[in-house]
Amino acid sequence: MHGRDITSIFLDALTGPCRVTRGQSMLLCVSGGMDSMVLLDLALRAAPLLDLRLGVIHVDHGLRGKESARDAQFVKNICRRLSVPFHLINLSMDPVTPNLEEEARQRRYKAILECMKEHGYDCAATGHTQDDQAETVLYRIIRGTGIRGLSGMEHCRDDGIVRPMLDITRNDVRGHARKNDLEYVQDASNTDLRRARNLIRSSILPSMQRINPKVTEAVSSLASIARLEGDALDAMATELTSRAATIDWSAFRAFSLAHVVSAPEAVTRRFVIRIIADMTGEERGMDASEVERVLKVIEGSATAHTVRRKLRVCRDGDLLVFLLTAPRPYYAHPVARGGDLYIPEIRTAVRIAIPRGNHARLTLRSWLPGDRTDSNRVADVLSALKVPGSQRPFWPVLSTDSGVLAVGSDRDSSDPCRIVLGGALGA
Repeated sequence: MHGRDITSIFLDALTGPCRVTRGQSMLLCVSGGMDSMVLLDLALRAAPLLDLRLGVIHVDHGLRGKESARDAQFVKNICRRLSVPFHLINLSMDPVTPNLEEEARQRRYKAILECMKEHGYDCAATGHTQDDQAETVLYRIIRGTGIRGLSGMEHCRDDGIVRPMLDITRNDVRGHARKNDLEYVQDASNTDLRRARNLIRSSILPSMQRINPKVTEAVSSLASIARLEGDALDAMATELTSRAATIDWSAFRAFSLAHVVSAPEAVTRRFVIRIIADMTGEERGMDASEVERVLKVIEGSATAHTVRRKLRVCRDGDLLVFLLTAPRPYYAHPVARGGDLYIPEIRTAVRIAIPRGNHARLTLRSWLPGDRTDSNRVADVLSALKVPGSQRPFWPVLSTDSGVLAVGSDRDSSDPCRIVLGGALGA
């Protein structure tokens, strides 16, 4: 810290990269451990200077039995003593949940964001330190990552999560806690070396510090550089996305292969990561191996690849297609009468005509294999309409319990029952 006071660094981060402004309300994520208790102390010092309204959230995952309950009670007692609003969230997670650490992280952040919204907080602050940043970057390097993964954690996320302690080392946190006699609890799970991050913290980083005592600062600096270079790649990937897009639905997106193939590989990689993150809702960095497999699809050496069993990437003629692998049908909307209806899943408006006197229960849904009209297989109808194979699973049909009455078309007709698309479906 080059002699700077830890409180000053915290304030500079809050009003600088964290973009916290005077008079806002901030929810503090407090586990009861040393880092989070220092976060609480620093926020209490900053509150009168910035006229901040503070609250505390404690998330109990329910994985450590009596120890979890003890930590929750500890934080609650501290908040009562300080007259700070306290919010307890019990997740009651199953210890045998697949990919437990990642699932716990996702549920925790979901709970924090819901608490922010429910109680009107402008942002939520975590106690991640410079050491946590270094551990995150090293973990991603070991797993395999690109520039985006190297950029580590940001001071401020778009959803309001802020990390005002990213420029403060754990040694400085420890010194602040000792100097101010701060109480905190120890989480026994932090010593479990079966967890990759604990192994990095206890063995890998200390070994690296023998070569460079300021390794956490060096890795954090690398993350900052990677973030700047990543921002430049993001801008180019955004331009490629706009230029190459031909169909943009929530569950299906298609792009001109010619545009994608002609882009520099670094831009194509960032484009792939952005599209997958956007469609799956997973903003964290992808494994480099996943990106490589998608690139093989783009170059034509592989026909398709499914990412984390959530998203299929394939070529369809001159298109590169990304489609969610959700259970089918992808959408199903009850239809009470004819008229205009918007299908959000494919971002398309349709006009439905229904014969007078038809009292059947009608559903506007996506096509399913085996669908038939009175006289034709719907698959044959879609073929006659020249609907590309990758788009057919999302194509609208009007169905009853006994079969399909109409298939979507961008051409009007005199049929008594019909679905007319509001322009070409990809428009």
